[in-house]
Amino acid sequence: MAVEYITSRNLADLIYETVRLMNKSMAHHGMRVSYIMAKMLETQGTYEKYEIADYMVLALLHDIGANKTDDVRKPLTFEAKNSTPHSVYGYLFLRYLSPLEEQSKMILYHHMDYSKTKDMDYRYRFELEVLKVAEIMDIWQRSFGAKFDYRIIEKYAGTKFDPKVCQLLAKTVEEHDIFTKIRDNSYKVEYSESLEYILLSDIEKEKYLKMLMYCTGLKEEQMVSETVATIYVCRELGRKLKLSELDKNEVYYAALLHDIGMLAIPRELLDAPRTLSEEEKNLVKTHVDIMEKTLENKLSKEIIRIAAGHHERFDGSGYPRGLKASVMGEKEAILQISEQVVNAMEPKPYREAYTKEEIVDELNNGIISGKYEGIVADTFLKHYDEIMDKAKQKADMALVTHQKLQRNYNQVYSSLS
Repeated sequence: MAVEYITSRNLADLIYETVRLMNKSMAHHGMRVSYIMAKMLETQGTYEKYEIADYMVLALLHDIGANKTDDVRKPLTFEAKNSTPHSVYGYLFLRYLSPLEEQSKMILYHHMDYSKTKDMDYRYRFELEVLKVAEIMDIWQRSFGAKFDYRIIEKYAGTKFDPKVCQLLAKTVEEHDIFTKIRDNSYKVEYSESLEYILLSDIEKEKYLKMLMYCTGLKEEQMVSETVATIYVCRELGRKLKLSELDKNEVYYAALLHDIGMLAIPRELLDAPRTLSEEEKNLVKTHVDIMEKTLENKLSKEIIRIAAGHHERFDGSGYPRGLKASVMGEKEAILQISEQVVNAMEPKPYREAYTKEEIVDELNNGIISGKYEGIVADTFLKHYDEIMDKAKQKADMALVTHQKLQRNYNQVYSSLS
């Protein structure tokens, strides 16, 4: 299904942009590690270009777990401390929520010394050793600046790093001059060219897109459950309103990614147990513009338009543009009402959950005032219990996934420790 709405290349860019929303330094680090790993595998000479592109995506995501477990506000400070927490959580995140189930163990062991992994019976052990070297090279070249000399790794060959991979690094530097290109940023051209060869199946695309939605849970678990519930309400309203398959799919992808801009909003605002100031509210509202810019030129304009309208209202009282009924339609109305009722049914740090009676009154008043599109709102109200009971079940299932990750995290962490 996703093949019609996003190309493999655009999805790779969207993954990078999503990581960048969470932490710019981490995204840049991931891109550089991805580039170094790609050039090393290219120098090795036994990999197809599409295989290298797959490993580039993995390298881009190799520190994803740090967004959950570590303080990533200072560049690479999470690398200087105990690396086990983010390695474990990143491994589990990719294992359960991405198409990289087989390769995810590379994330689990990417900070473990070669002396401990050299006898490991693992299909991707060589690539794991390449990832280790690629990452430490980027950390060292950023830390040492003009004093950086990649040959320092030779001191650790056979203990921390695979001797063959250290030799491969030297050959890669000789053939491609990778660190000069990183210093002057010209590496980005080759990085982009290599990603042109990424080939994802429909199933892989769908799983990656859902993974990006689950990224919001790295910041706030409730955001995932609310998005899942919103998707279900949208789906049921689309079915009852007899939308075409194309329209239903566009609403689905808009609902899936509509809150991705929230990844750029400070967590302290999302968790604030009080009413926000006007300035803070305006900052939170920027998540819509951020979402638009993130999705721009990656998904269809129609999907982005629907997603960008989720806080608009048919009487012009919404944001960010104050759009009115004359420029919006049924698809926008479905996402608006779905997002609104799901948001209302969930408790917030600053308020309790709304009751059914309060939600129904809000929608009825909104129909009368023109705030909500009448047919869509009325359809929802007619099937309120049926839709909301199932939406709550879907939201609870999403939370169970995160709880499963946490349980497994404790088990894996203990075993490694």
